[in-house]
Amino acid sequence: MVEIATIEGVGLMVRGASTEQAGASPRKDFPIAERPGYLLHKAGLVLVEDVEKALGSVGMRIRDFFVLAALAGGPELSQQDLSRLLNLDPTTVVTVIDEMERNGHVERRRNPADRRRYNLFLTATGREALATADRVATEVESAFFGGLSAEERAALRTTLGVLMAGRWPAAVCSD
Repeated sequence: MVEIATIEGVGLMVRGASTEQAGASPRKDFPIAERPGYLLHKAGLVLVEDVEKALGSVGMRIRDFFVLAALAGGPELSQQDLSRLLNLDPTTVVTVIDEMERNGHVERRRNPADRRRYNLFLTATGREALATADRVATEVESAFFGGLSAEERAALRTTLGVLMAGRWPAAVCSD
C-alpha cells in the first residue's frame, strides 16, 4: 500500500505497486481489456475498493457514504428509492438504514402522501459524517483520476452522463 494523503490525522491508503505492477498494461492477447464495458466495470471496482478501504479508517463503509450522499440531495427519498438508486437489495437497505438511524445519521419520517412509506432525512450528525466521508472519498478519487487532466475528467463526467441519461430512478429525476 502507498500512503496518498492525510485528512484530520488519518492516513489514506490506496493500492500501490506492491499489489499491481505500476504502469503495466494488459498483454495484447488479452481481448477483454479492449472492451469498454469491462474497463469501465474494472475501473469502478478498483475505485470502490480504494474508497472502501479509506472510509474504513474513519469508521464508515462505502454504502453508508452513498446513502448519506444520496440523502443530502434535494429529493425526498424512501428506502425503495435508495434500493433502486444504489442497486442494493431492499432488505439490505432496511438493515443499513436501521443502523444509520441508531447512529443518529438518518431519520425516518412518514410520507404524508403514502402512510405506508417513510421518507429518509439526514440529521445534523449525518451531515457531519457525510462531510468527513466526502473529504476522504474526494482524496481517493483525486488520486485515482490523477493521471487525467482537468479537461479529460470533465469529458469523462460528460460521457458518463450521456451513458446514464434516461437510466436514473424516477425519484431523482426532474420532471
